[in-house]
Amino acid sequence: MLNGAFGLGGQSLSYVIDDPASHSMPGGMYNIANGYMPQIGITTDFTYLTIQRGLRPTRILQAYNLRRTFFSYSNGSSWTYHEAYTTGNTTKASDGTLKAASPVARIVMSQEENQRTDIAEDGFSWCGCATANEEAEGIHVSRIDVGVYTLTGSAGLASSGWQLLPPMDPGGMGELGIVEAEQGDSGELIIRLFKRKYILSDDGEMVKTKGAPIDVPLNSWIDVRLDMPENSIWKMKVNAAVQDASGD
Repeated sequence: MLNGAFGLGGQSLSYVIDDPASHSMPGGMYNIANGYMPQIGITTDFTYLTIQRGLRPTRILQAYNLRRTFFSYSNGSSWTYHEAYTTGNTTKASDGTLKAASPVARIVMSQEENQRTDIAEDGFSWCGCATANEEAEGIHVSRIDVGVYTLTGSAGLASSGWQLLPPMDPGGMGELGIVEAEQGDSGELIIRLFKRKYILSDDGEMVKTKGAPIDVPLNSWIDVRLDMPENSIWKMKVNAAVQDASGD
């Protein structure tokens, strides 16, 4: 077999994707510069590996600009898609559990007093009294009072999915406070943290409510999931990469 045949031992082969036809395409390594896969919402710039076995092949697809990977399986006429969870599309909450992610910030009382060495891992970088992942690059977080933090540079809390997670005990003992956020007059997010307080309701049940303001415990952090503006650093990088790949 020649070097580079079927995308092996050389550059992957350019291919315009066609789901029905791809059931019989040879096994190999391909790249898609143009095409659309509505099943996973990818329009261009992805690579995939096809493992051919009759009419029931397997494919592994990677949208490298979006940092998303999919496994797809065929029943002979259509494909089923499963997305892989990686450090590119999840974040580790302060208690170690994984959450679906996009732009995410981790807020602490201060960088100097923080005791968590893992807060700046997995692609997170310091941005004031917080760390942010690559998709949230350009935000800045400041502590302005006990339990009060401002976050600038975003387009607000995430419009879908989870938005705020309170500090969690790293030993698995649960929440270490109550967190809330509001949009300020200048577009900044104002994030507040309170002690947990329990009161006895009229029907005799213990109800959790907000107590006094507190700073983020030094062994934990607040997770904030964001939307970012169209001119954010990450979105401009992605758009530039797409334009370069398409030759625009």
